[in-house]
Amino acid sequence: MKKLFLVRCFLLVCCGPAAVAQINWKDTSQPFTDIEWNNYSTTYLGEGSDRIPLIVTAIPYNGMYDHGDGDAPNTPMDMSFSGSAFRFRSQLSNRTMQLYTYDSGVVYFLTPGIFRESAAHYEFRVLQDDTLIIKPWGPVTQFTDSSFALNEFRRNMGFLGGYSTTWGHYLAAELRLQFDTSEVFARSVVYWRPTKPVLQGLFTTRELTQQLLSVSNDYRVDEAATNPARWKQYSPADLDSLTGLPRHWIVAPNPDALAFQVSARVYRKGALEYRLLRNGKLVTDWTGNKANNSYIWIDSPGPGDYVLEMRYRQQRHNVTTYPFTVEPAWYQTWAFWIILGVLKLAFVGFLIVLVKLWRQRKKTAAEQAKKERFEQGLKSVYAQLNPHFTFNALSSIQGLINNNDIRGANRYLADFASLVRHSLADSEQPSIPLQRELQTLETYLTLEKLRFNFTYEIHCADEVPVAETAIPSLLLQPLAENAVKHGVGTLQEKGLIRIAITRQGGDMVVRISDNGPGFGATQKQPGYGLKLTRDRIRLLNDMSATTPIVLNIISTPGNGATIELLFKNWLA
Repeated sequence: MKKLFLVRCFLLVCCGPAAVAQINWKDTSQPFTDIEWNNYSTTYLGEGSDRIPLIVTAIPYNGMYDHGDGDAPNTPMDMSFSGSAFRFRSQLSNRTMQLYTYDSGVVYFLTPGIFRESAAHYEFRVLQDDTLIIKPWGPVTQFTDSSFALNEFRRNMGFLGGYSTTWGHYLAAELRLQFDTSEVFARSVVYWRPTKPVLQGLFTTRELTQQLLSVSNDYRVDEAATNPARWKQYSPADLDSLTGLPRHWIVAPNPDALAFQVSARVYRKGALEYRLLRNGKLVTDWTGNKANNSYIWIDSPGPGDYVLEMRYRQQRHNVTTYPFTVEPAWYQTWAFWIILGVLKLAFVGFLIVLVKLWRQRKKTAAEQAKKERFEQGLKSVYAQLNPHFTFNALSSIQGLINNNDIRGANRYLADFASLVRHSLADSEQPSIPLQRELQTLETYLTLEKLRFNFTYEIHCADEVPVAETAIPSLLLQPLAENAVKHGVGTLQEKGLIRIAITRQGGDMVVRISDNGPGFGATQKQPGYGLKLTRDRIRLLNDMSATTPIVLNIISTPGNGATIELLFKNWLA
């Protein structure tokens, strides 16, 4: 019994979208030496004999020794699937080769033991699916040359040609004696088998290094790839029943690289192709494996949900997909980035607040310095108003004494003392209630009436809240004094001073009028007290631009004068 050893054969060029059976008979008229025999695997007869003709089949490698599917249904030595000749031919002898090819290319049939001198005794044919005759029975007419050697066989053996079909179909080359057509004594059946990558191992670079350091040969690595202990964190339902691998691989954060090992024995770069999608977006388009081995390497994958698509270059239409997830590190999570973003915003906000606070403090300091300058200016005006008022009052008392009006002088002196006490107390306050200002004004006019014997009227509208409305202290007294001195001072009992306080919306209007001679064209700013009041109003307006005070003088010669103070937004 001759011992047969079948070397697994593989696929390089896929058939593309061709799904319809199509028979191609290779034109064997080309020179025999043009065939790249190094790319072909042939069936091997351990104990060869030149006296027994057999059919030897050459199937292309194209970068792969085998596809690692020997344990799958329809194994290489089990051709009893539906449509196979072996389902109907139970009489086949042990001289029958049962082979798979995974390549869309041509397979070749040779006949060791048949030579030119004996070829007339034999004939062969080629069938597709045991029904379609590709080449009818006919003699062997082609032979290899003396440069071609196959195992231990003699040179110049018979050559039956090259043939191919499409996926899911098979070809059978049969050999018989010409004088005994009742029996086929040798047969080779080749099935064009669809295939796609099957994962055998999943490794991080650290895991793969540990495996390589702990094993003595490649087979031990294959065993370690499916070691159940590696996947104990997964439930049985989460593991594939055939491969023992997780259906969805969860990878710890920040792997240096990931290695995906397929079951096929790949020995050439590009025979295994893949593309990678991350979170539904293409990361790597179709490309070949990077080394002459059975691994797909993915370098430094970031966190996300991935889909790895794999295919063999020989059958690009058959794609295997595998999902896996690289978990994010704590600093790669959305929560971290949200917190980091909040912290950044908080820091920026802190800087903004800090800058604003610095600017506000600078502005406050500037305003405080400005306020202090204004207050110093106001105090200076107060310092000038009080001596001015005191000088005028003492002059009035002197006049009464000179006129021998001792009673009037005493009464004036008593009222003057009370007025000085109030004015001194009010001068220490930036503002006082309007009611208090009117009381001081009433006392002053009463004193001056004793001296000049004029008449005065003070009227305040009911809609003006005199107790709640605050005005700058001693603001009205110099204006009333101006009306007495430059207005009614020479008219005696004919003199009249009217003071009216009214409301206009949110504004308050104070009018001080007299029936004196008025101001001429050359006397635009009468009286030193009026000048001091103007300076004081200017300083007050600089301190508060939202509630300004406007001073107007209305006068024509001979028709008296009216001084109007408009307090804008004081009653709003």
